[in-house]
Amino acid sequence: MKTYLQRIFYLSLIVTVLSVSKLSGQDLSVSAEVTQIFRPVAVIEDPASIELILDAYLLIVDASEVEKIEIIDITNNGFGNDDFLIVYPSLEVFELIDTPPEVEEIMRGWSFDEQQRDGLNLDPDYFYPHHADTLESWELEETDMELVQSSLISDILLSLNRNYNELPFSLRLERDEDGFTFQMWNFDEDAFRFTPRPPATPDSIAVHDMMYVFYSDSTIVADTTYYDLIYMNRTIEDVIYLPGNEERHRPFETRNLPGVPSAIPGSTDAARND
Repeated sequence: MKTYLQRIFYLSLIVTVLSVSKLSGQDLSVSAEVTQIFRPVAVIEDPASIELILDAYLLIVDASEVEKIEIIDITNNGFGNDDFLIVYPSLEVFELIDTPPEVEEIMRGWSFDEQQRDGLNLDPDYFYPHHADTLESWELEETDMELVQSSLISDILLSLNRNYNELPFSLRLERDEDGFTFQMWNFDEDAFRFTPRPPATPDSIAVHDMMYVFYSDSTIVADTTYYDLIYMNRTIEDVIYLPGNEERHRPFETRNLPGVPSAIPGSTDAARND
C-alpha cells in the first residue's frame, strides 16, 4: 500500500463558557482560547489502496471519484479506531471504528523519519556541540544527526533569547522547494525586543603566534668582577591560511638583541654586561 506520512496542525479550542442562555432573543457569549496541536496524518493516493481502506470500513464512497484520502491520528496513539478519515476532493469526514485486523496490521507499519528532542530551558550554548569544532574535515563529512540537531537547537534558541525571552512561546518552521512557512503563537507581543546579532567574524584573519621570554640571573665569582646577565629570547611564528585548506608555516626565527653577541657560541641567548 503506497502511503506517506506527515505532520499536521489542527486548531484546538479551549472553551470557557461565560454565559449561555437558551432563551431566544438573548445573546450567547463564549470565550475561546485558540491554540494548535500537532498530529500525524497518513496520505494515501494509490487507487487500489484507497478502495481497500474504504471497503474495510464499509464507507459508502465512490472510489473512482476519490483523488486521495487522509487518515489523521487524532488521538496520537497510533492509527486505528477513533481516528478520522478525510476524502478528497469531497472533504467528507468519517470516524474510524471497528478496524479490521488486517487493516490494523497494515497501519502498524506506517511511520516516518523525524527528529524530536525535549530539553530544559538552559543557556543555548549548553546545547552546542563544542567538541565538533575540533573535528577534522573528513570526520565532518559523515552526517551526524545529533551534531546537526544540537547545532540547530543552539542557534534557534540563541536568536530567540536575543529577541524574545519570555514564556511560553510556540514556533513552526517548514521549508520546501516552493519556499518556507514561519509561524509564531503563544507569545506576548509587548515582550518582543529586536536586538541586532553580533558582528560576524572576518573570514580572513592573519594569525600571529608570539612568545616572549624574559629572565635575569646574577653570577657571582670570588675575587672577580660581578656580571649581571639578562637573557632575552623572542620566538615568532606566522601562520598563513591560503585557499584550499593549505597551511604554510614560517620557520621559527630567534633573534638576538642588535649589536650584542651570543653568550654561548651556537646558542640563541644574548648577553649584556652592565
